[in-house]
Amino acid sequence: MEPEPAQHSQQCTSGRNAFRSWKFQHHFMFKEERDGRNFTVQCKLCLPAKKMLSASKDSTSNLAKHLKRMHPRVIHSLPKADTSNDGDEQSGKDTAPPPLKQAILSTPAITQRRVNSLVFDFIVNEVQPFSTVENTSFRKMVEGLSGGRSPVCRKTLMTHIEKTFPKMKEAITEILLHTQNVCTTADIWTAHHRSFIGITCHWIESDTLDRKSAALACERIRGHHTYDVIAAKISQVHAEFQIQGKVSATVTDNGSNFVKAFNEYGDSETEDGLEDTDDVQFDDVTTVLEEEQEHEELNFFLPPHHRCAAHTLNLIATTDLDKAASQQGVSKKIYRSAKAKCAAIWNKAHRSSGASDVIEEIAQMRCVVPSVTRWSSEYHAIEKLMNLPESQLNEICEQLKVAKLHPQETVFLREYAAILKPLAYSVNLLQGEKNCYFGYVIPTLLSLKAKLSEKLTQVQFSTHILLAIIKAIDTRFAAVLASHEARMAASTIPKFRLWWLADDERESMRRTMVQEARLLNTEPSNDSSTTGHTSVGNEPEDDDDDSFFSFQSTQVTCSTAEDEVQRYLQDSDKTLTSLKGYPLIRALFLKYNTTLPSSAPVERLFSHGGLVFTPHRNRMTDKHFEEVLLLRYNRLYWTVD
Repeated sequence: MEPEPAQHSQQCTSGRNAFRSWKFQHHFMFKEERDGRNFTVQCKLCLPAKKMLSASKDSTSNLAKHLKRMHPRVIHSLPKADTSNDGDEQSGKDTAPPPLKQAILSTPAITQRRVNSLVFDFIVNEVQPFSTVENTSFRKMVEGLSGGRSPVCRKTLMTHIEKTFPKMKEAITEILLHTQNVCTTADIWTAHHRSFIGITCHWIESDTLDRKSAALACERIRGHHTYDVIAAKISQVHAEFQIQGKVSATVTDNGSNFVKAFNEYGDSETEDGLEDTDDVQFDDVTTVLEEEQEHEELNFFLPPHHRCAAHTLNLIATTDLDKAASQQGVSKKIYRSAKAKCAAIWNKAHRSSGASDVIEEIAQMRCVVPSVTRWSSEYHAIEKLMNLPESQLNEICEQLKVAKLHPQETVFLREYAAILKPLAYSVNLLQGEKNCYFGYVIPTLLSLKAKLSEKLTQVQFSTHILLAIIKAIDTRFAAVLASHEARMAASTIPKFRLWWLADDERESMRRTMVQEARLLNTEPSNDSSTTGHTSVGNEPEDDDDDSFFSFQSTQVTCSTAEDEVQRYLQDSDKTLTSLKGYPLIRALFLKYNTTLPSSAPVERLFSHGGLVFTPHRNRMTDKHFEEVLLLRYNRLYWTVD
């Protein structure tokens, strides 16, 4: 039977009043009265879906249970009396949990040794001045974080550096003793009126095929950078780390002093071939001895020399390209005027922050100012300007008050950016370190030539430029393209195999790979030798005869090498991990691909040096500069005691 309206209103009011008298009513919203005793509420804390709950005007235990189960923090924050508004059988029970206690975080006490180690890491790895440890704010921070432990003083810091540096060199030497093939890079860097020769070392882990690197030296060079000084420094560093016979090649740029050093003292054939004659020649002994005394540096023996492939491409893109573009009348004028107007924009942006702000406001980008010594940075700067609409480009020229680009100049620069994109990509690719190998050089050059040739029919002003670049690649890289080492290096990379070769050359290269694999498979191991147990004056044992007269092993070796090379060439897996199934090919890969295609790593070492050797720290001694720089670069090979 339905209640009267007045009676229903009275019941609803009584239910609402009972709800309002409850301590937790602000966490719920009253919805409706269902009958004379029960009503429905909605939980405000259950988000996003607010849960509907039933309650009675005589007991709100259902709501209390919901809070205890779903929102314990809310109900724990109030005293026990606030949750006892049940009015039922639970009213006499102690259902409220004890009040929460503040958690106490216990950390192990930091030792003074640990503080010293952390401070040392911070100063070296973050390129901080040595005077940082004497800074009052820094000392207060360390003492506050370490519970009163004081950081080391400057003198102690320098002592730690001088003790850690030789330990780092010993660790690197120990690793290199167990490495079969290594590659080094070398270059000279000048900053703040001082010159340094930097040498880095690189090898491939035989198990993981991961590239590893270490900086060996960054020593001061005084006086002229002559070829004999360079040869002496490189030979000295190689001997110091005991890698004289392990260096597959040293990679440098095309500087004449480096080239001459390796031509004079390197492991290469002389340009003047020896005449095949039996005539006896007599020399004056006194003259020979005097020459030996005057040229004691002839005792230097340098490894084979490789010119940096990225630097050579950079020379092609600057010297050879500029020479080709400056030979013809119309294109010569367009080339020079277009680049001059671009340079005017870059100079304005470099010298004036206001001009840079104008470019950023109009084009919504920052103007890239190219490096003088890096063609790739100039290319990317031109490409960025040519990606702008012509209206924005003209507006920038007007605001900066520089000459506008003529429509023909704009067409030429857009064409320049389009046709030389493969060249810029090749330079960037060959500068890699971790995932780039000597075997990348020939496939990269062949692909570059093919892509440049494809663009010959698509250009209006730059046909002669493309032809000059293709010719320069053939000329400057003639020795590499014909190199047996470079061809073997490319063939042992699963990404290339023999696909980069013409069809009529693949069979010849396959036979070469089989021959190389046979030589590896027949090399005697360290623990077995043909003269292992024989001594002078003793008769050879029967076991020695068996190991000496082993005519049938050659057939087995040939079959094994032939089969492995064939399976490798038929495999479609392009990852280096596929070499795990081909031990002979893996050994050839390690032999020929340890060498890097460029000397970019030593330039990165100098970039680290620029962070250490700043104008504010130019009073740092040469010894401390080298120690800090090499510790930072070789952070994987040392720990602080």
